[in-house]
Amino acid sequence: MGGTRAIDPGAPATSELLDANGCAKCHAAIVAEWSTSRHALAWTNGIFQREYAARPQPWCVNCHAPLTTQQANIQGTHAAQGVDCATCHVRAGKLVSASKAATSPHATIVDASFGSPAFCADCHEFTFPVLSERGVAMAMTRHPMQNTVASFTAGPYAHQRDGCMTCHGSRANHAFPGGHDPGMREAALDIAWCRREGTIEVAITNANAGHSVPTGDVHRHMYLRVWKSSAPESMFQAFFGRRFELVADGGKRTIWDSTIAPAATKRFAIAPAELAGDEDEAINLELVYVFVENEFPRQGPRDDAPTVSLARRRMSFAALPACQ
Repeated sequence: MGGTRAIDPGAPATSELLDANGCAKCHAAIVAEWSTSRHALAWTNGIFQREYAARPQPWCVNCHAPLTTQQANIQGTHAAQGVDCATCHVRAGKLVSASKAATSPHATIVDASFGSPAFCADCHEFTFPVLSERGVAMAMTRHPMQNTVASFTAGPYAHQRDGCMTCHGSRANHAFPGGHDPGMREAALDIAWCRREGTIEVAITNANAGHSVPTGDVHRHMYLRVWKSSAPESMFQAFFGRRFELVADGGKRTIWDSTIAPAATKRFAIAPAELAGDEDEAINLELVYVFVENEFPRQGPRDDAPTVSLARRRMSFAALPACQ
């Protein structure tokens, strides 16, 4: 199980089943897609490596180089493949899949739960660990560190046949697009603003994501900002994310959760006078996602930006459409 312990593929490190390059001999297109995914970069991406170098906690490895054979040689080429083909597809030395194709040459374990939310939960749904002085996870608390799967199972796509793959891929697509994919981000949220009498109304709807937004790492969050350029000190700002406090069992408890649940809408009413500035001045709106899009931030001068703008608007109050 990722997160708390490594995955034993039940095959020797020399097995061709444990090398994505070996898989590519018959599945070249799938491996090419996977190679562009965040799964493929799980171990090598710059953000993880920088944080791991500063705090090399062993339990982190269980989701970034999850196989026991990877962890036996953590500097090797097998570990560098991150969440690779074998991470999901090899158990007891055999291929694992939801079904077996008639032409498949592999000894196959058919597992109906393969690719289900529960299958993904090892690394996308886990609680804060209780760590030893050496960073080893001795136990897991009851407080969620990542809760993507729980919010998915409470959402509108929970009963879809393909589960998480309804949005994040398919049996034929292993790129697993998500928060790093501009198209996925643009499709997830609807942002609208209008005027009602003397008030600006802003509505942000989680229109298409099957889980809360933002989700994933605890540091990911969003800001809604509304302001006039001449008076930035009077900016209206709303926070979307989670905040935590330490608890006695060694974990952290969620004390604030303003993420947007599937199909839910967050609404805000802002009086133009609160924004100060000139009465006829254009009003700016921006929704900012705070995370690092490029996981190799030291490669160039523009790669260090920790934010992505999800929406930008600029309009005078009088030009805003009337609220319906």
